[in-house]
Amino acid sequence: MNSGDRERFSAALGAALMNDNKGFHGSVGTQNEKLIHAVLKNYYAPYSDEQEIKIGSFFADAVSEDGIFEIQTKALYRLKEKLRTFLEYSRVTVVHPVIGEYRTVFIGEDTGEIADETQPRKQYSKLKIFEELYSIREFLTHENLSVILVRLKTEKRVYFRGENVPDMRSKAARKKCLIKQIPLEITEELRLDIPRDYEIFLPDKLPEKFTKKQLCAAAKESRASLRTEVLRTAGVIENVGKEGREFVYKVNKERTIW
Repeated sequence: MNSGDRERFSAALGAALMNDNKGFHGSVGTQNEKLIHAVLKNYYAPYSDEQEIKIGSFFADAVSEDGIFEIQTKALYRLKEKLRTFLEYSRVTVVHPVIGEYRTVFIGEDTGEIADETQPRKQYSKLKIFEELYSIREFLTHENLSVILVRLKTEKRVYFRGENVPDMRSKAARKKCLIKQIPLEITEELRLDIPRDYEIFLPDKLPEKFTKKQLCAAAKESRASLRTEVLRTAGVIENVGKEGREFVYKVNKERTIW
């Protein structure tokens, strides 16, 4: 794991904002992209002539000497058809951002002044990450696939009209506001280039043989977690039998990289 390059990230954010004549108040980039998507596309493939390239029947977010980059802010399963095509052509890197920390800033649209702001809040969920990885599990061991999990610090800017700060619990109030999620910083970047990299999801203090219940207990998470299936699909652990109704696993120490 490592944090991102701050200077390069700042340049990527600036480039994304320059694509919008209205600054924070308009759409960013092509095809009405979300700001986070546009910034990460600039961060990983900063040259505009390498973006939105048609390959087969699909458009790739970006193409560079390192291969194809797909920025997917949620629902990785939507990439399945693209991946089936792209992986036959090139190395493909799927970049999946998750919001690790955010704060909300309320800005008067008429004055441009900050009326209120919240303390930073954390919302990082590993369980959600395992759900996303599980949704593309058939590709996790493909020799041409890399996944980058990017944890972001963001600022939600709420532009409102009138004198009173809106109550964001109200759907009607939210509809009257312009809301922008601004990525401020990459706080952590986890690259999964080969199946062995998925070992980082192995919890400490596992017995030699273990059940899903024991693995989830060691990871201090719900038994409903898909961590076990992600590790099994990546070949990090293997099934070695059953104990009652539960499957028994062990770490696959004899696996090859591919």
